[in-house]
Amino acid sequence: MNTITKTTLYSNLSDATISLLEIARKSSWNRITDNCLYITSEIENSAQNFCDLHKSRKQENDQKVPRSLAEVLPQLLSLFDNLHDINLYVYRAERNVTIIEIAYYLKTSLDAMYRETIISDPPMLHYKVPIPNYGALKEDRDKKFDINWQLNPLNHRLRVFWMRLKYKLGMYPF
Repeated sequence: MNTITKTTLYSNLSDATISLLEIARKSSWNRITDNCLYITSEIENSAQNFCDLHKSRKQENDQKVPRSLAEVLPQLLSLFDNLHDINLYVYRAERNVTIIEIAYYLKTSLDAMYRETIISDPPMLHYKVPIPNYGALKEDRDKKFDINWQLNPLNHRLRVFWMRLKYKLGMYPF
């Protein structure tokens, strides 16, 4: 991917979305449409544990109104000089729309000494598909999963319950 500038940000995000959707389709069994809307969120330093952080992030994101990439672009452009890292995730895949979360990390959130070394660097852009904890198991690595697992649907809760039960019964050699 080329260096990200204010003029190329839209095309970089569009290209990253296409790549993200491709990876998501290969990894999950969900129907993932090209009709995408976006939500934005800031990645903040926090002392909260992962589970609490995940719950609060989900509550915040569920309140947000998904918008088109053109509608969220002005917000990102206003932050551009302070953007250190931009991450795209499939937040939710519904029948007629895929909601992409654009999570960004600001340079002002970095340690002061490190910030001085990267202050003039352009932002980095990543796209990721989080894998559920049971997807890391040897027997499940090649299986497709529900892309919406982070929203804690019933099928995910059942898989986690089954994994924990198998662990307690000694069926997983951790």
